[in-house]
Amino acid sequence: MFGLFGKKDTGIRTNDQVWISQRAKLQAARKMVESNTGCLLVFWFEDSLREFHQLNAVSTESAQVVLAESLSLESISGKLVIFGEHYPLRKKEQALFQKLQLTQVPVLVSLEEPFIHFFGGERTIELMHKMGMQESEVISHAMITRSIENAQKKMEEGVVTERKALSAQEWLQLNAGSLNRTT
Repeated sequence: MFGLFGKKDTGIRTNDQVWISQRAKLQAARKMVESNTGCLLVFWFEDSLREFHQLNAVSTESAQVVLAESLSLESISGKLVIFGEHYPLRKKEQALFQKLQLTQVPVLVSLEEPFIHFFGGERTIELMHKMGMQESEVISHAMITRSIENAQKKMEEGVVTERKALSAQEWLQLNAGSLNRTT
């Protein structure tokens, strides 16, 4: 009644696709790029982009794999934009999604990523292995997306002045040192 019990607007929705290992995620990303010339794979951190190129040295050195800072509305026109990782701060991520006029954003996630690991990813990896999940399998669920959003919001609460970094690991060391790691 009157919107009191409806869901809050949570911004531009992400569709998180999660793999246990970083290697499996990056291999799946390579297949997405190779099978769809209209696909644009985007990374937030230079080291993530470099890691993608090192693992997938074959035919992935192209304009199809870029850094988020290089994106513009014109550069994504007619392309399927897929993010290869989350940015630790939801507001910054959402600002770019809005600038690019995206309505729903697929994001590839590994439970080994520093941001996920910071919030207990190793426990989730253990659970996934116990449940019989294979490295190459992908899972996607609204609960996962909400958990990532909550972790990003918690990160925002603890970061007063953001310091830039070349990798997610370095970003966490520079910006999240005093945060409580539990979700």
